[in-house]
Amino acid sequence: MFFRFFHRNWVKATGHVLDSRVHSVRDSNVRWAYVVQFTGPNGQDTKLEILEDVHTLGVAVSATVPLLVSPDGRKAVFDRNDPQINAVEVVKRNTKADEERFRRQLGD
Repeated sequence: MFFRFFHRNWVKATGHVLDSRVHSVRDSNVRWAYVVQFTGPNGQDTKLEILEDVHTLGVAVSATVPLLVSPDGRKAVFDRNDPQINAVEVVKRNTKADEERFRRQLGD
């Protein structure tokens, strides 16, 4: 709820992940930071470091990811509500693909 409230005026954009690194490790939880290139609201290509969000999956180097960009283009976050990287949707999609693969192996 707060995510949508704080990013209500932000613009949707698509970014390309250029690099990643471990940002921090706490209590065996690893948090990643990504360098993402995107075209900002002002039309300029921008590169920013974006921290991993616990609600997202499927972010990897050379992937195309949905973003929310601030109106001035200085900040960006992963669009956690987009089904392409939403953790719940990714797990559902992978589970369904596994079930279909298993059925094909059985010959049904």
